[in-house]
This record gives sequence, structure tokens and C-alpha cells, in this order.
Amino acid sequence: MSRAEQYTCLISRDEDGRIVAVDVAAEDLDGGHRTVHVNGGRATHIAAPLQDVLRSAGLRGRDWNARKPVALDPMLGAHAELLLRAVKPLRRTDRIIDIAVGVAAMSREEAAYWHAQVQHRHGLKALRILLDGGKRR
Repeated sequence: MSRAEQYTCLISRDEDGRIVAVDVAAEDLDGGHRTVHVNGGRATHIAAPLQDVLRSAGLRGRDWNARKPVALDPMLGAHAELLLRAVKPLRRTDRIIDIAVGVAAMSREEAAYWHAQVQHRHGLKALRILLDGGKRR
């Protein structure tokens, strides 16, 4: 049996069925736990790109519309975590959408590469510059 990080994704919805929060939790090989939480407007804007990522892995809408966390394979979990981490601190809607769409369009291998890179000091900044050209106000 091979060891790998274990990921879960929880999508929270309001009474009308709109996405209000997305959480991706990871249990790493050393037993450490990390969670990325995106809520509010950011969650609304990343819903479609996240759906594209989940569908590309063969998850049906029924699987991730439940109110319980969905287990993700390591590659898919890393891709989803990368998407959330890339948009989490952003405020401008156009940048959130550009970066979320760019991360969703990445191949699994490219997403795995960037997932490893964002663990380093300026990795997220480099990713955002790559995807949106470093747009400023």
C-alpha cells in the first residue's frame, strides 16, 4: 500500500442552493492537517472553475452536491487546494475569476507542479503573475 496525502472537499450551500463556502482539507504524510477555507463572494466566483476540476476527474455533480465531505484522490485534491489557495487572499473579482479559470484549465501534472511550488516563499505570487500577468489596479 502506498502512502499519499488524503484530501476532502466540503461545499456548503445556503437554503437556495447557492455555494457560500468551500473547504479543502488535507492530511499530509507526517500526520499534519491543513485546511483552506474560501467563503462569500470568492466561493461564488470559484464555483464554476472548481466544478470543471471535479468533473475532469470524473466526479458527478451528485457526488459533490451532498452536505458531507467528498474524498478526493491526491492529484485532484492538490488541484482543488491549489485553486482555493490561489484565490483566497484576493479581493478584486476580475483577478479571482482569471486566476481560478487559469488554475482550472491546468493539466493535472501542471497543477501538481504548482502545488509543490506554492509551498515555497514566493510560489503563490509567481503563480498569480503567470495567470493574470500581474494586473494591478
